[in-house]
Amino acid sequence: MNDTTSSTHDRATVDRRDDQLVITRRFRAPAELVFAALTQPEHIRQWWGSGHGEVTTCEVDLRVGGRWHFAQVTPDGTTVSFSGEYRELDPPGRMVHTEVFDNIGSLPALVETSLTEHEGVTELRASITYDSPATVDAVIASGMEGGLQSSYDALDDVLERLAAG
Repeated sequence: MNDTTSSTHDRATVDRRDDQLVITRRFRAPAELVFAALTQPEHIRQWWGSGHGEVTTCEVDLRVGGRWHFAQVTPDGTTVSFSGEYRELDPPGRMVHTEVFDNIGSLPALVETSLTEHEGVTELRASITYDSPATVDAVIASGMEGGLQSSYDALDDVLERLAAG
């Protein structure tokens, strides 16, 4: 499942573990900036779903028990919507939230994200636990990894602009 295409951006690794996907990706930015870019709507709008449509909704209530909702319209006019609830927040190192693919009313997945910084480079590790291995199969078949890679490439660009001030 790993894309080894060469690029100026690092590539995420996506590893399957039964009912989980574990994603790791390095960003050349401090954890504080990565956390801000992952949680602030003005930044999320610039990277989420990059290249796959126009973001139409980006709502974030960044507190434990707060909800988030992102949606976009794809070039063919389809609305794609995801939402969830924040369960744990420990900026800038950890965030736990649920994620639902609203289009199909999926059961919530649990996303545990850690950000570990070393010498100005932050490793993101997201462990996503789904309701079943069959759901993991469906997520993989949906092309999720390609969308993830392009979104993280766009996140790199956002981080570069934030670091430049």
